[in-house]
Amino acid sequence: MKKLIVKIEKLDHFGRGIARINNIPIFIENCLVNEEVEIFITKEKKNFMEGKVIKYIKKSPLRVESLCPYYDSCGGCDLLHLSYDEQLKYKENKVKEIIKKFCGLNCVKDIVGSKQFNYRNKITLQVNNNIGYFKKKSNDIIAIDKCLLVDNRINKIIHDLKHLDIRNVNKIVIRVTSFESMVVFYGNVNLNFDLNVDTIIVNNKVIKGNGYIKEDINGFKFVISSTSFFQVNNIGMINIYDKVLEYVDGGNVLDLYCGTGTIGIYVSKKSNKVLGIELNKEAISDALINKKINDINNIDFISGDVGSVLSQNNFKADIIIVDPPRAGLDNKSINNIIKINPKKIIYVSCDPVTLARDLNLLKDKYEVVEITPFDMFGNTYHVECVSLLSLKS
Repeated sequence: MKKLIVKIEKLDHFGRGIARINNIPIFIENCLVNEEVEIFITKEKKNFMEGKVIKYIKKSPLRVESLCPYYDSCGGCDLLHLSYDEQLKYKENKVKEIIKKFCGLNCVKDIVGSKQFNYRNKITLQVNNNIGYFKKKSNDIIAIDKCLLVDNRINKIIHDLKHLDIRNVNKIVIRVTSFESMVVFYGNVNLNFDLNVDTIIVNNKVIKGNGYIKEDINGFKFVISSTSFFQVNNIGMINIYDKVLEYVDGGNVLDLYCGTGTIGIYVSKKSNKVLGIELNKEAISDALINKKINDINNIDFISGDVGSVLSQNNFKADIIIVDPPRAGLDNKSINNIIKINPKKIIYVSCDPVTLARDLNLLKDKYEVVEITPFDMFGNTYHVECVSLLSLKS
């Protein structure tokens, strides 16, 4: 086992400390800037190495003790050794660095924070004798009694599950809203028990309840099916949606990657017409229900690949809102957006690197007015952004 003593120079974009030996970077988890640590090398490649801390020789004054007993082995959190205020600074600076490096822009605003703990309304648990999370870089399961990131009602359900016979289950998804709860079991499940939840689904079969749960976000009602995407942090979601709403000032709005229609419905009151496009058919089914229960008449939804639907649709959009997956926009979608020629593009991103790539493809025609980072996933390196782009005259 190769041991080294190193000093941490900076944090990378995944929250890992970076040290150097002979100008070769070593990436080390659970480290902070200026800390001196003894490590052993876990991976050695030609251009980089990875290491694990054996001992902290000099600790940073910014270091805090993790409140989670699973932090050293669980793969869920990256920054629990850093106070929440410092986490926000790290994320804001990370976005600024990425946007400056790849786009040459200095338009990143102050980050908008959320909650550090108990913010998640959804959790996926792995099951194999134990119930828990995957260990970092492994398929081994770390048994957990509770998770600091999730709503405490989810932790109560985890406690109840521990007392049930779930030997043939291999995965469990738990979701809660302000009013209701859902548990989805996957595997060769013979359910011979009940749970104090509103909806139980085994694989794709509804065993108890309606097969969906309901949520209320600032007066709008939403139904959420087992496989539909819905933001996991309600406070963070409202912060982001309020920023998007701030940028909408009438006209026709095209809502791409619309999921269950949450953003489109949220901005419909300031729009002439809204059209949402989403590949997931179940999400569109939920979106149509959401349209009906909110009694909104100026919004429609289409299920299909965004690039293909845009090629075939003649909807005249003044504003385009995009909220793509982590991979960002594909070239077909970008080309179609440019052809539509909207006055504004509002880009909601969950990865600042793919955001920067896409902004570079749009900035010849569009001015990037401002980018606001949002914390949706406290204690992790992830950061969301909302960007406003305006058509150049």
